[in-house]
Amino acid sequence: MFKIITIPFDRKSKGFEDQILSDFILSKKIKSFRAEFFQDGTDTYWTVLLDYDPLIETASRSVKAEERENLDDIQKALFDRLKEWRKERAEKEGVPVYIVGTNKELADIAKAAPKTHEELKIIRGFGKSKVSKFGDEVIGIIKGFYSTP
Repeated sequence: MFKIITIPFDRKSKGFEDQILSDFILSKKIKSFRAEFFQDGTDTYWTVLLDYDPLIETASRSVKAEERENLDDIQKALFDRLKEWRKERAEKEGVPVYIVGTNKELADIAKAAPKTHEELKIIRGFGKSKVSKFGDEVIGIIKGFYSTP
């Protein structure tokens, strides 16, 4: 199946509101995509062509729920805080949230609570690039979360 999603540039936030795209792909298996920017007069757009297979919605939900269920109460609270950060960071970057970190990656971070870049690199999906881009923020969140006032 194919879907074309076109998102206008928001001059006020200086980015693209990608929530429509994020919501659409949550329950889909993306086989391939092609993204392009184009202008119509003074308006700028980001358009994405998606080649996808629909997933069974209940299976998708259970995988997401499973990530959180495997955490203890403290880890769940950290996981929720990391998800808040991820949403803010994705909006700032103008990218879908999964680019910053998947639920699995955030759950693994919440379990491991890495305190250094080297420990963060052990998390599958957090390689050199993500660690250099987001590492200080993630470690700061973890340290702030576990520090006592």
